[in-house]
Amino acid sequence: MNSTKHALAITLFASMENGNKHYTKASIEKIRHLLTRFHKIKIQRRWLFYCMKSLEDAGYIRRRKRFDKKGAGEIRQFSSMVSFTLAGARYLVTKQITGARELLQRLLKFMAGLDKRFPNEKTQGPKLTPEDLRESKRRLKAILENMV
Repeated sequence: MNSTKHALAITLFASMENGNKHYTKASIEKIRHLLTRFHKIKIQRRWLFYCMKSLEDAGYIRRRKRFDKKGAGEIRQFSSMVSFTLAGARYLVTKQITGARELLQRLLKFMAGLDKRFPNEKTQGPKLTPEDLRESKRRLKAILENMV
């Protein structure tokens, strides 16, 4: 792997808040800016997309495209979510990147089913009864009427 791809892997990891998140939503322009600022590597968009594709083909990262459909049939595209795979986390650990070992351990816990990262009853908030919902709607209507 050449120095640009190595720097890109480090930049993607750093934009994940050094592994505190499991993904990054940094745009291509932001990644280019970070590569220039911290690694002194100035590349064009085309080469960055090529390097991202190369990391994806090697199995180090995974991208998830994001978009939103508007009411009039318009589609708005957002920057992709990029996350490291187990192989990518191992690559970062072999290069002795600070914080990569914690990311690897969290990925292993997730794969073993020990990491309960998805929403459960504790993280979803209180469940409201139909009476509570009616009362909340009534209070909201009263607030809106007082504003007008």
